Amino acid sequence: MAAGEKPARRRYVRVAYDDKVPRVQEMCRRLEAGETYADICRDPRMPNRSTMDAWLKRNDELRAMVEAAKAEAALSWPARRGYNRWSEKRAEEFLARIEDGRGLREVCAEPDMPVHSSVTRWLRERPDFAEAYRLARQAQADRLFDLAWTIALEAKTAEVATARLKIQTLKWRVGKLAPRKYGPLKAQAPEGEPGAEGRGPVRFEARRFARTPDNRVVETTRAVRGMSVEEVQALRAAIAAGTVTPEDVAALARRADADLALGVGR
Repeated sequence: MAAGEKPARRRYVRVAYDDKVPRVQEMCRRLEAGETYADICRDPRMPNRSTMDAWLKRNDELRAMVEAAKAEAALSWPARRGYNRWSEKRAEEFLARIEDGRGLREVCAEPDMPVHSSVTRWLRERPDFAEAYRLARQAQADRLFDLAWTIALEAKTAEVATARLKIQTLKWRVGKLAPRKYGPLKAQAPEGEPGAEGRGPVRFEARRFARTPDNRVVETTRAVRGMSVEEVQALRAAIAAGTVTPEDVAALARRADADLALGVGR
């Protein structure tokens, strides 16, 4: 279906009374669970709205069942607000509240703000609003990052555990809001784009360790740089046997660093 094209309306289908009852019972069950009448009728597995309206209009018993379910839902679920038409002023206020650090569901739940479905539709149909929303989320990430720093500075000794939980939560949220800036893995600009210049290759180095006869742990990462697998294994065995001391390992590491600086291989 092309963008902006409305889905085809489902036609009215005559159904026997005995087949209507389970459909209406399903309607009542879903109404009591919190779904709206309109949303249920949009479900392709259910009768469309015009069909359901016709059934209820012609049968008092079925209509009474649905009205009772709506009354029960009204006691259990808050009143639902309808779709909000586009408003520049309301959109600006919505974005301001997002920048303040508040969540999407929290803002949409406020009576003077657009409902969640309206915001979703605005984001889909209005590219300018979608870009403004993205920038608001980035500003929110900066604000929450500063909040985490403030919590860390102001935390008292008795509040360390609580402060740590708050900071970790904010850290996770900030990383999701602005992964390029605060995420654990920083995205690299594609080659040829601004920001890609001046970045050399990324190197990873595995750290290596060995144990001495008295069970001390000695790091051999720098010392074994440039060695073959057999040489690394031989060095570990010598350290374990005590024939190579931690001081010897440190000397090997300094030599490897010097060779690396001079570009000399072993």
